[in-house]
Amino acid sequence: MRIWLAPSAFYPSRGGVEELTLQLAREYQRRGHAVTVVVHRHPPTLPDTAVVEGVPVVRIPFELPGRSVRRLLGAPASFQRQIRELEAIGPAPDVLHVQCAANQVPAVALYARRHGVPLVLTTQGEVTMDADAVYHRSAQMRVALRLGSRLATVHTACARRAGDDAATVASGFRGCQIIPNGVDLSQWELSPLPEEPVFVAWGRHVPQKGFDLLIRAFDLVRKELPEAILRIGGDGPVTEQLRAMAGEGVEFVGPLDRRGVQLLLQGARVAVVPSRLEPFGIVAVEAMAAGRGVVWSTNGGLADATGGLGWEVDPTDTPALADALLRAHRQPLEPTVARAHAEGLAWSSIADRYVALYSASRRPRSGR
Repeated sequence: MRIWLAPSAFYPSRGGVEELTLQLAREYQRRGHAVTVVVHRHPPTLPDTAVVEGVPVVRIPFELPGRSVRRLLGAPASFQRQIRELEAIGPAPDVLHVQCAANQVPAVALYARRHGVPLVLTTQGEVTMDADAVYHRSAQMRVALRLGSRLATVHTACARRAGDDAATVASGFRGCQIIPNGVDLSQWELSPLPEEPVFVAWGRHVPQKGFDLLIRAFDLVRKELPEAILRIGGDGPVTEQLRAMAGEGVEFVGPLDRRGVQLLLQGARVAVVPSRLEPFGIVAVEAMAAGRGVVWSTNGGLADATGGLGWEVDPTDTPALADALLRAHRQPLEPTVARAHAEGLAWSSIADRYVALYSASRRPRSGR
């Protein structure tokens, strides 16, 4: 098959959607499919084409009109230009897959309709869980999602919560198929569980991630486990605020690459994902791939990420979060059980599910 992946962002930008797209592209290439990533050219100084780790990339200025009267009047011509640039890539693909709807959606969806290409539209929680709340602020983004949803052949979501949230804007997501995100098992090693009460969390230091909630709960944990340690990886705009509120036993270890996270987990008994909102929670899957149980937030898609294993809690309930941390320490999840769950989310398995979906979506069009 010729497969076009159209994520909201791609390298050199880095994040969950970018990693998801790259991993799927590699898996499809291993199966002999021809893959092209089609993405918004931002910043505009980036070249029109590139190859990222063997994956061809085409960048097109997918612009929404914004509030300018001149641009609003010129929107039809702008979308036609974007469609022509898509047509200039080469032969139409057999399937076009949007991951995380943003300003790429109108042109990509209209192109798919014009050329009879099945369109798979996947939400990654962007409707309500985007840190910039773009769908709350932008009527054009909501209209774009509704247009894409009407023209989509198939709707999917990374988690049930993400699909339900998307359905509040575009009804096509109601009851959509759930295909979770995956993990590269080769990057995570199973290690013995230490006896010491060490808790770890990592990620961007932004309010959404709830590290402040974890620090408050950890103060209560220390009253019962005075020797407990909480190690927090990553950095961000609220790092200094977190440092200022941290009490005894809290250690900030700074930004971490994957090897750094692996070492962090090797010294930990429990991993914690205390997010106020989390579309899926790949960090939880990574922790489980390393054999660690997770205390996870009920506010988002972490039930799908963890398979319900571990300890669920509303992180805004400080005593409840502290109690979950203590229970996780006293009755830890068996490392092999955690790892087995992660193995079911290997990227090869996730790619198999998407390829089956692509093939099914093409059947009514097989005569074209």
